[in-house]
Amino acid sequence: MSVAIYRGRTLFLCLAIFSLFLLLAFQLVCIQMMENPVLDDKAEGQHCVNMRVEAKRGRIFDCSKKVLAMSVPVKSVYADPKLVPEPALAAKKLSAVLGAGERALEERLRRKKRFVWLARKVDDETAARVDMLSLEGIYLTDEMKRFYPNAELLSHVLGFVGIDNDGLEGMELYADAFLRGKPGWRAIVRDGKRREILPFRSQDIPPVDGRDIILTIDAVIQNIAEVELDKAFREFNAKGGSCIVMRPGTGDILAMANVPPYNPNDVGASLMESRRNRAMTDMLEPGSTFKVITGAAALDRGAVVMDDVFFCENGAFRTHGRTLHDHHPYGNLSFLQVIQKSSNIGAAKVGMRLGEEGLHSYIRRFGFGEPTGIDLRGEAAGIVHPLNRWSKLSISRIPMGHEISVTPLQMICAVSAIANGGFLMKPRIIDGIVDSEGNVLRSFTPRVRRQVIGEESSRCMVEVMKAVVSDQGTARRAVLEGYTAAGKTGTAQKIEEDGRYSHRYFFGSFVGFAPADDPAIAVIVVLDEPRPVYYGGTVAAPVFRSVSQKVLSYLGVPQEVPDVELAEGAIAAGSRI
Repeated sequence: MSVAIYRGRTLFLCLAIFSLFLLLAFQLVCIQMMENPVLDDKAEGQHCVNMRVEAKRGRIFDCSKKVLAMSVPVKSVYADPKLVPEPALAAKKLSAVLGAGERALEERLRRKKRFVWLARKVDDETAARVDMLSLEGIYLTDEMKRFYPNAELLSHVLGFVGIDNDGLEGMELYADAFLRGKPGWRAIVRDGKRREILPFRSQDIPPVDGRDIILTIDAVIQNIAEVELDKAFREFNAKGGSCIVMRPGTGDILAMANVPPYNPNDVGASLMESRRNRAMTDMLEPGSTFKVITGAAALDRGAVVMDDVFFCENGAFRTHGRTLHDHHPYGNLSFLQVIQKSSNIGAAKVGMRLGEEGLHSYIRRFGFGEPTGIDLRGEAAGIVHPLNRWSKLSISRIPMGHEISVTPLQMICAVSAIANGGFLMKPRIIDGIVDSEGNVLRSFTPRVRRQVIGEESSRCMVEVMKAVVSDQGTARRAVLEGYTAAGKTGTAQKIEEDGRYSHRYFFGSFVGFAPADDPAIAVIVVLDEPRPVYYGGTVAAPVFRSVSQKVLSYLGVPQEVPDVELAEGAIAAGSRI
């Protein structure tokens, strides 16, 4: 090869290399001068991030400051798909640890995003196993998870939160605005592996943690109510049930129990049916428990006096073409005995004395047909038909608890008004809202909605209800040791799909209070479709007895000397109210 040809090739190669460098230099100048703003923004977007810092959700306490709901730190697993070199292999390894489908994980790892969730709020063992895999592009981050340390206890009142800690049911939903707090922000710089470079943190706005809620609920009393209710639920093969314990004088809810139970720590394992707060959402015909409302109204209006006698037609009373029956054939019964023996016919005649307008007026005054105003969402108003929708039979059926629907919460509020001297209280379940240091931000005090009956009417009706809880009444199984109780049993037929009263399905209930003359607590017990027995005096009264006996002892209420000579003569004969 000649020297000229060699020199020519060398020159050509040098020119080519020079041209390449010249082109590269031109491209660098263009990038630096013309595309710099765009690329600078892109780089900043990849490395500089405004990170949302979640606030810690407030806690929920019982009246003794026992924690009922709290938030705990946990780990969550996420990925930067652009940094995952082998999505299929990573998905296979993660599937064995996370228990998720391999295909679903691979699909997430192939997305054209810089952030995807793989698993939220995993336990410590799972987080440790993910960390041990040391997979490129797979990371752990801190989150807060709602935790209910008592599991099923008070679950229907507490409710639960969603995956992002927003309240979905119960107190978590009602007080969500207070509990959730306000998130903060943090401006950070990350390296190529998405790790924060701490010296470059430029801004840090801390979150404001949520407020704490203190309830009127007493966890000890709640546990008593739940245990005793669950025993009856299982013994009588019931479909469901409720038990409420309230202070009649203040309206404070000490316990609100429902069965079947569920665990808010694992909501997905429960049926929606089991998460319903039956005590305030379920409407039922009250049956014979409603006779005390009729009786109180008649006494207060002056339609009856304590020594009035009603002929109970020997068990069969025909009116407007229909026959009303009693469970036992009674002849003459005093007003007290009408309630004590739970005579349907006697109650109907008391209602007729009171009249349609009077009965309807007192039903509304006792709070039926409207929400009680409790600080929880989802409360039912019940059903009270206006007078223009009453049939000719209504005045004989409503007094014994037919043609009207109430909630257990409404019923215990109404009976508490009889117990406390005639005042209908707003049920109180939140005692106060405090900050993390315990400073009270808002308090909820007892509130009287209205006076529904006079004090003397209340006193007379208490004597009548004491007679029910005696050897001569329908609530012999509700008699307490060391305390005098007052109350009323109820057995109500459910409505079939064709609109007729069922002869197969019933509500068995009892509502009462103790000590009768100075009540510390009122208790209602309702069992839905108990079987094979269903009478309120058999299935619900024993629950009242067990709950009341234990709660009164726990509260330190001094025992009384029982009045064994309870009789109609306890009220001055012939006195009008």
